[in-house]
Amino acid sequence: MSKDKIIIIGGKGSAVVIAEQVFDTQEKTGDVEFLGFAFDDEAFYPEINGFPVLSKTKEVYAKYEKYDDVKFIFALYRPDLVKERIVLRDSYGIPLDRWANFKHHSAYIARSVKMGFGNVVLANSVVNPGVVMGNFNTIQSNALIGHDNHIGNSNFFTGHCVIGSNNTIGDGCFFGLNCSLNNYITIGNYVFCAMASNVIKSVGDDAMVMGNPAHVVEKKIKPL
Repeated sequence: MSKDKIIIIGGKGSAVVIAEQVFDTQEKTGDVEFLGFAFDDEAFYPEINGFPVLSKTKEVYAKYEKYDDVKFIFALYRPDLVKERIVLRDSYGIPLDRWANFKHHSAYIARSVKMGFGNVVLANSVVNPGVVMGNFNTIQSNALIGHDNHIGNSNFFTGHCVIGSNNTIGDGCFFGLNCSLNNYITIGNYVFCAMASNVIKSVGDDAMVMGNPAHVVEKKIKPL
């Protein structure tokens, strides 16, 4: 079975974090190979952190389409532009099965976990049994996803956040550093949970919550 060769769409922030962790797993296990970035800002050419910039973002799939072992990770994420970045990602026309699921070799993902495509699980994170997640979720280092959670698409779990068990999480949500979720609650679509928030009750769509216990401070995310 051939190993995935990874290209990251993006070139700053979390894109570089993911790149370094893909390369770390490449060095430690040989299970993946990091090829480089697709990025549009020519000020970052010809390389980022010692890794090559291979093409512009809208050109990368055409360049590598014929190579079935080349997979992509989308890392042009911004919590204030979630909906716009989802539209951008989909505009590339990359088939779903060409988006890589990447798991850092130090992460634990239970064997009963079910996930779609384009998910990233970084170092020392835990995804417990019975979790079902869709596509394009990013779980950063040291995050804990409790058992039997149902998670949608395009969510971003930052470092050290703790998601309790038996929750339902929609699409396009952001969970800030050190935030935590209670058990048996529902988080709607495009919810922004601020850093260190302690979310103990369900939250509807398009809300920003913060505090301990967390409360809705505004309807932050506007529809397109």
